Amino acid sequence: MAMDTAYKSPLCLPLTTALVAALAKMTDTIGSADWYDAVLNLLGTVCAVDSGGAMVYHREQRPRRILHRFNPLERALPEDAYLSGPYALDPHYQLFVAGCPSGVHWLRDIAPDDFFHSEYYRVFYSQIGLSDSIELLWRISDDSALNIFIERSIRHSKFQDADMVAIHMVLPMIFASASKHHELTAAASRRDTDNLTHRKVQSTIENFASSLLTQRERQVLFYMISGYSSALTAQRLSTTEGTIKIHRKNIYRKLEIGSQAELFSLFINCIPFAMPEAASVDPLKTYQSAPAAARNLSLLDIAPLAP
Repeated sequence: MAMDTAYKSPLCLPLTTALVAALAKMTDTIGSADWYDAVLNLLGTVCAVDSGGAMVYHREQRPRRILHRFNPLERALPEDAYLSGPYALDPHYQLFVAGCPSGVHWLRDIAPDDFFHSEYYRVFYSQIGLSDSIELLWRISDDSALNIFIERSIRHSKFQDADMVAIHMVLPMIFASASKHHELTAAASRRDTDNLTHRKVQSTIENFASSLLTQRERQVLFYMISGYSSALTAQRLSTTEGTIKIHRKNIYRKLEIGSQAELFSLFINCIPFAMPEAASVDPLKTYQSAPAAARNLSLLDIAPLAP
């Protein structure tokens, strides 16, 4: 894909009128709800951005969206689809859970090796019209972080090394501003619905297919739906690729499925049936025993998939 001139970032940032105005606006809005817009506008002056937003990550509840700018005509899934459970498979969110420090994280650098061939990518990521994303993650605490993200549409080229250089130039000012903004604004109250959704997601991750699979098979399963190849899964679990392939075959056989598409669908569909208050209850078992009408609506039914 030929790169549009507007999508080329300079390796140094000239102190233009637009850049000075954007920096001034970010400073002026510290402590107000307009600060998030100002930060996105600043990022848009140093590199081309098609969409973006801000959310707060939490360990004990689902992410809380603050702001999201996007073109709804380019998205085949509703805005809230991400918060219904797929966020748990997002490489950016997984990096946060792993305890990464504050910094800039490019999807290209943090995604598993099979991410762009995974069911998560096909069913969710590709349906929201994106080709690439970069996250500025600022740690609030060990259990929460502010995530400011910028995205490129599938209509345009992906981010380049020069974009990361430009972002790193303004990063110290953005993070200093984030610290002051957080200090001046009261922490957002936790929402019961967010907390419950996250607990259901975590319960599904911990207990999905526990009535049918061994603990090792369930570890392999989570790597599968997260976009890890057999080779990288073997590396993460300190075993051989051949052993992982055997585990994968056993997972398919025990769950009576024939593809990763079916596995991904089954995992997502089980989230509403998880019971966090009942330790070790397999949500798959609850899902399979539910009336057919209760199992009809799923993430995959919300919108048609692109061919």
